[in-house]
Amino acid sequence: MKVTAATAAIVATAVVVLAAVCAASPTAAASPADGQWWQTGIVYQIYPRSFLDACSPNCTGTGSLRGIERKLQYLRDTVGVNAIWISPIYESPMADFGYDISNYTAIWPTFGTMEDFDNLIAAAKKLGIHVLMDFVPNHTSNQHPWFLASRSNKTNPYRDWYVWRQGRIGKDSEKLPPNNWRTIFCPDANCYGWTYDNATDEWYYHCFLTQQPDLNWTNPDVVSAMHDVLRFWLRKGVDGFRVDAFPNILEDPQFRDEPLNPNWHGDPVTQGYEKLIHIYTENQPGLHDIVRGMRKVVQEFGDDKALIGEIYPDNVITEEDVISFYGTEEEPEFSMPFNMNLISFFDYAAAFDPTVHNNPRNASRLREIVDHYNASLPAWAQPNFVLGNHDVRRLASRLNDTALTRVANTLLFTLRGTPTMYNGDEFGQKDGYVPPGRRQDPNCKTNYTGLRCRDPERTPLQWDTSNANAGFSGAGVETWLPVSSDYVHTNAAAQMGDPTSMLDLVSRVIALRTREHALHSGLYQSLDVVVTPAHLTDNVFAFLRYNESNTAYVVVANLADHPVRVQVIPPFDVIQRSVAHIDTFNSSVVNSTVNLSFLHLHRAHAQVVAVRYHNESTKNTTVGVVVAALLGTVFMVAVVAVYCKFGRAKDTGYAYTAVPDVIDER
Repeated sequence: MKVTAATAAIVATAVVVLAAVCAASPTAAASPADGQWWQTGIVYQIYPRSFLDACSPNCTGTGSLRGIERKLQYLRDTVGVNAIWISPIYESPMADFGYDISNYTAIWPTFGTMEDFDNLIAAAKKLGIHVLMDFVPNHTSNQHPWFLASRSNKTNPYRDWYVWRQGRIGKDSEKLPPNNWRTIFCPDANCYGWTYDNATDEWYYHCFLTQQPDLNWTNPDVVSAMHDVLRFWLRKGVDGFRVDAFPNILEDPQFRDEPLNPNWHGDPVTQGYEKLIHIYTENQPGLHDIVRGMRKVVQEFGDDKALIGEIYPDNVITEEDVISFYGTEEEPEFSMPFNMNLISFFDYAAAFDPTVHNNPRNASRLREIVDHYNASLPAWAQPNFVLGNHDVRRLASRLNDTALTRVANTLLFTLRGTPTMYNGDEFGQKDGYVPPGRRQDPNCKTNYTGLRCRDPERTPLQWDTSNANAGFSGAGVETWLPVSSDYVHTNAAAQMGDPTSMLDLVSRVIALRTREHALHSGLYQSLDVVVTPAHLTDNVFAFLRYNESNTAYVVVANLADHPVRVQVIPPFDVIQRSVAHIDTFNSSVVNSTVNLSFLHLHRAHAQVVAVRYHNESTKNTTVGVVVAALLGTVFMVAVVAVYCKFGRAKDTGYAYTAVPDVIDER
């Protein structure tokens, strides 16, 4: 039998992947129903000290609430986000830049006033931007009235609001802390997590700085007071909270010593935090009850309010532990516990341990990470991915490769789940250099290591070249951290309207995600690929985002430092049309037909391709559409049958300019 010209023409217009023609679709991760802004939107973290000094009424060299309000239009219209998470703005002595709170219901005066906050909320709501606040439940400042009362004497009603213990006596009669617990912020060789109080002859525990005493969450009065803090801000109109340092809220009630970490290879003299395995100060029983209580308070103000938890996996907390804090459908806990997998993957060195080395080009490992995460989630749970924050080096500095940074940003906004981005990452800002005399982070004033010191990722945002402060503050004003000299080359204003810029790429990917249901709420499925040269197969990651319509998105990312040719194996019967919408290498590739069975990619290069396909499992709800779809199915099955039996239609070829790099097929 001979294929007719008409049939051949129809087949030739489609890209058919032989391995998938008659194959059943693999199991894909489920997707929650649409409905909430935190499920379909983008979260943008603002570090307020470094965001924008509004110079109103005077320039202070420090960001302000008015500065945030001034940039809301930029965030919505240029970047495209619909939610902001603001790091702490509470009244504070600023020993840890707002994470040491002396008044949970007041604004730090340098940031502005409560009226400024109310104006910010009103302006955000007008623009459809949701506001998340940072909630810090683990500890207060040692200047908080609660703690001042607590340390005044042992019989004060606030004494049990904090964690107090009798110490030990050493062999030379010296006073020693109650146990070997360490502080995360290590100021000296001992790193004790306890501080002695002369007045009451007891020690108080602090997981972080000595100025940050831990609250006692086993005390119902503490729970009630902190719930009231949530209610205060919810009444102000905030849309939810990011909960800081959640796994550290409870401690072992028996106060047992923590075991040594056999994998610790640090300075043998330094009793560092990583030297111990924190089985008694992290992830203690009772945490689920605490977060359920917080969630119930938040839900008093509506089901659309979000509660997001900061929980880093470590040698005590597994990914399964993190996921367990979603709770159950009947008793929900966090709306989303932050998923930090992308932060760890896209870094040549682990964020908190420079002895651990990663390979951010190992796409097979990335596929394994993403697949495992999706498979581990309950069907009703909302996934999420985080690519940067104020505690880790900026993405552009971690990778030090603009092309690979563009790929990472593209993956963040196309993977299944709510993306969270750090301010400045949208235009590729790098860490700034902070000389010793200008360092502010208490963790690096005495022991600057580059990775552990957090000042570099917190330098002021680089808005423009209007002055030497990059438009962050007024000319001649000394900013709280120095502005990076890189602002001349990397700033938001220079990238606006530049189709080759990072800002343009990020805004286009976000716009596509926001517009397309398959991307913001659809399902996820990783895809197999055939790569030439074959030894680079592990460097290519491909996945599918789809829903019940006939349009899906295939994302293909080459993380290798060399060009490749890729054949994607999608689980479709027939691809009717494949159109590139995003190309991280060539911004002019928009609405260009591409061939997924013969795809050329540069080094560190990704494409997002819209695929119009036929799939018998796709059904519509109206009778008319169902009938039409069935008729189309009969016709396409016939075409596929002819195709399968009599041979492959000629490739349509690559639709845009050929990749100049030579692909070594060895």
